[in-house]
Amino acid sequence: IPSHLHQLPLQPFSTPTLTSGGDSIVDCVDLYSQQAFYDDRLRSHKIQQRPSEIPKPVEIRKNSKWKTFEAHVSTWQCPSGSVPVRNYELTTSTSVVSTYSHEHAVVKAETSRKLYGAKGTMSVWNPTVESEGEFSLSQIWITSGNYESNNLNSIEVGWHVSPDMYQDNKPRLFIYWTSDTYNITGCYNLQCAGFIQVSDKIVLGGAISPVSTFEGNQYEITMSVWKDQKSGNWWLSLGSNHSLVGYWPAAIFANLAYAENVEWGGEIVNSQTFGRHTATRMGSGHFPDEGFGKVSYIRNLEIFDNNRFQPVQDVEVKLTDTDPRFYNIKDMFRDDWGTYIFFGGPGFSQNLDPEGGDFGEESTKSAFTIS
Repeated sequence: IPSHLHQLPLQPFSTPTLTSGGDSIVDCVDLYSQQAFYDDRLRSHKIQQRPSEIPKPVEIRKNSKWKTFEAHVSTWQCPSGSVPVRNYELTTSTSVVSTYSHEHAVVKAETSRKLYGAKGTMSVWNPTVESEGEFSLSQIWITSGNYESNNLNSIEVGWHVSPDMYQDNKPRLFIYWTSDTYNITGCYNLQCAGFIQVSDKIVLGGAISPVSTFEGNQYEITMSVWKDQKSGNWWLSLGSNHSLVGYWPAAIFANLAYAENVEWGGEIVNSQTFGRHTATRMGSGHFPDEGFGKVSYIRNLEIFDNNRFQPVQDVEVKLTDTDPRFYNIKDMFRDDWGTYIFFGGPGFSQNLDPEGGDFGEESTKSAFTIS
């Protein structure tokens, strides 16, 4: 772990305990003992307990014909004035940057407007992760700047399966940020100075359950990020009722007065451990054309403007550093789901035609697991 990402000592409020799902050990930490306050820029920061306004919802035209269910994040009720912080003693990685190839299947909002937030409701799956150093995720990116100018600022929220980080294969709520193209700043969850949590029960890094099953029940979670127009802080909430998690203070960003780009979709890491493309799955491990109940989705894509979320009208499909024979994405529109995406794929398959033919049934590969 780079020296700047080593955890600073926390001051627990109570004895470490298991979350509601029994999957994580957490400490209840005083609000002002969070990692964020070890950052010189935030030492005199006064916590904003609530955003100045809660965004107004978008009116849905009609009920969906596709039945879905709400998934839940692990929680632990901490005493007033403290927040639950997951214990990362076993963690082997805090940085998103790796030497392996990162492959993306995403859509980008096509708009000339300045962007001040984004929202989406994403299905939750438990994709196989084949090798050490790999992960699979579904998320929202809110960014300004770019790699070429080395001034990328990014806010990222979603769920991921990351055996290296959590020593298991469960889908977990995560957040990430950087203000310098992932060079020095930034980390997952509360592992370094940055994000300030205000919720006394939501666990960042907590497992999400239940998960969707192929041709079975589809479980989903809604994530919203928006810039508070008075404080300039970027808030995160979960669910349609906006359960507040916390915020990224405006002061930690070098170039995020507003976002230039918003993207939704999936990402995997390809380590090529076995001398070929990874068999790590994205989403459900199935391709978009298979349809609802079989593939991963993010629905009701929205961007934030004029203190309310607005439906996204146009998107651009982007496959980055990957091959549509491994993963793909498709954008569509319905009255009830607005603009939405189906995305994912199995990665490497024994039945892959090296000349670019169609996949057959995916082969079963031994996955990287934690016993």
